Amino acid sequence: MTATTNWVANGASLEDCHANLFSLAELTGIKWRRYNFDGHGDCGPIISAPAQDDPILLSFIRCLQANLLCVWRRDVKPNCKELWIFWWGDEPNLADVIHRELHMVEEGLWENGLSYECRTLLFKAIHNLLERCLMDKNFIRIGKWFIRPYEKDEKPVNKSEHLSCAFTFFLHGESNVCTSVEIAQHQPIYLINEEYIHMAQSSLTPFQGNYVFLYYTFRQGCVTFSLPGATLKIRLIS
Repeated sequence: MTATTNWVANGASLEDCHANLFSLAELTGIKWRRYNFDGHGDCGPIISAPAQDDPILLSFIRCLQANLLCVWRRDVKPNCKELWIFWWGDEPNLADVIHRELHMVEEGLWENGLSYECRTLLFKAIHNLLERCLMDKNFIRIGKWFIRPYEKDEKPVNKSEHLSCAFTFFLHGESNVCTSVEIAQHQPIYLINEEYIHMAQSSLTPFQGNYVFLYYTFRQGCVTFSLPGATLKIRLIS
């Protein structure tokens, strides 16, 4: 390969760049479908409905479990949602993942053009896939950052194993999806378990350092976290 074909006009080649930029996917040949709920005026159940009772969210969970590139979003209508699925090559078997009450309202091909809206949702779908992979590696997400908590008795000595990362996506050229990875070092984070709660309740002196303890209760399949002036209830599903 000659230097002329290997380098772009500004003298930099993405594949030769040893930095925080990575090429993730080629858009050529991509296909997609958009689904919404075939009932209640094309809207799914209300936002507060449990995931197992929401056809959009249930289908989204199934797609993630099947390693499909997918994303759901709220529509412009109040309490409405829609599901987008992306793939390359042969069409995946969607019969086992798409809820029977969902209705396909749009499908597209790369050859017909990729709108800005569709490209933005594809970036979110890729972010969902990265998030799932990092969660499997014991990372947690706080805002835009993915952070690996310390183990209970682990001391914050080798901080290089607990670097935080965040992703920004962009299009290089006409069809190359890339990501810029931002690396940072945050304060050590530990997952709070029942033992920490008992320690806080039985301690005669205040804990030293920047600690935040949440009071929680568990009843009827829900976990309730309480802070001064705020309460968050999470419904657990199997």
